[in-house]
Amino acid sequence: MNKEHISKVKILLTEWNPLGKQSVQITDLNNYDTEATDILRHIKKTNTVERINKIINTVMSEAFGIHLEPFKSKIIAEQIHSILNEK
Repeated sequence: MNKEHISKVKILLTEWNPLGKQSVQITDLNNYDTEATDILRHIKKTNTVERINKIINTVMSEAFGIHLEPFKSKIIAEQIHSILNEK
């Protein structure tokens, strides 16, 4: 995990905005900075998309008490997997 990875994952999460309209109620959201860091902290480069998807769901559930639809978060998991495996 490096700053570039965190930045890219923050952009993905911000564009996706899994909180939807609730995001305006959270004063310290900071473009999902904490969540991007937490997700990347738990991911190993060898993790599968399915494992990354589970990590995303766990982090978001613990952070905001929301439950995501796995097929929606899988798209983000695939993108994070690609980011981590860029050469």
